[in-house]
Amino acid sequence: MYTDVIPVTKSSLAAILMCLAIAVQSQSGVEEFKALFEPVEPIPVVYLGSYHMGNPGADMFNLEADDVLAPKRQQEIQEVVEMLARFNPTKVAVEAPRGDSATIARYKAYLAGERDLRKSEEEQIGFRLAKMLGHETIYPIDVRLMMNSEAIGSVVGSNPQKFSKYLATLEPAGQAAMKIMGKWLSEGTIRDMLYNMNDPDIEYLAHELYFRSFIPIVQDDNYVGADMVNSWYHRNLRIFSNLHQISDRPDDRIIVVYGQGHVPLLKQFTRDSPYFEVEDVQKYLKG
Repeated sequence: MYTDVIPVTKSSLAAILMCLAIAVQSQSGVEEFKALFEPVEPIPVVYLGSYHMGNPGADMFNLEADDVLAPKRQQEIQEVVEMLARFNPTKVAVEAPRGDSATIARYKAYLAGERDLRKSEEEQIGFRLAKMLGHETIYPIDVRLMMNSEAIGSVVGSNPQKFSKYLATLEPAGQAAMKIMGKWLSEGTIRDMLYNMNDPDIEYLAHELYFRSFIPIVQDDNYVGADMVNSWYHRNLRIFSNLHQISDRPDDRIIVVYGQGHVPLLKQFTRDSPYFEVEDVQKYLKG
């Protein structure tokens, strides 16, 4: 048996040694930069992206969900909550205005057995989970900011030949997505629905929408598309910042129950931050 041997010349050996030296120097430089900052122990965060169980009709596209108070759905929600409890969170954050006293009062009344849960994911999942784990309070972290969709329409109307194509597929794609999710829900369980909604590929497609349909809409120095997306980032950055307002213990573990559209950005910000780290919610939703 013959084996080909590649001869090593002086020039090739010098090149190899130079590459190794550059790699060592580069690694040394990285370590020097790391040493500029105090190491921190990141707080684990699980994001549960949900559909809106109460059908509030507050989003661009809205799923028509069945009654979560039906016995079958209540059993399914209990299954989801028991699965999420394996994360053992110390705090449950929900999509209600930051520090909202009414939300906190509703949770305390629920703890005391003085009220039933409403048809909303923050209560059906968030309140139920917090009570199961013996939490004394709930943590509303939402921030509301308006997005100027009228300005988008004005620019598109001024040059429909150029801009209409970016919005042309928005409505049919959004309605088709609602049908797909409706099928997930009607043919499966709430656990199935939430597992599918929190698939990273589904999250990416939901987020890509902003860059597919809005960012290209720009006319001279009127960055109306980018400004609209900036408002979305602005809101979610503030929501993420609120995690700092509720994390006051080094052993904190936070679960965030939120509308699924927010989750891609919240996860991105969490990965960019040294103070928090993302844990995969699908791991806890597996059967």
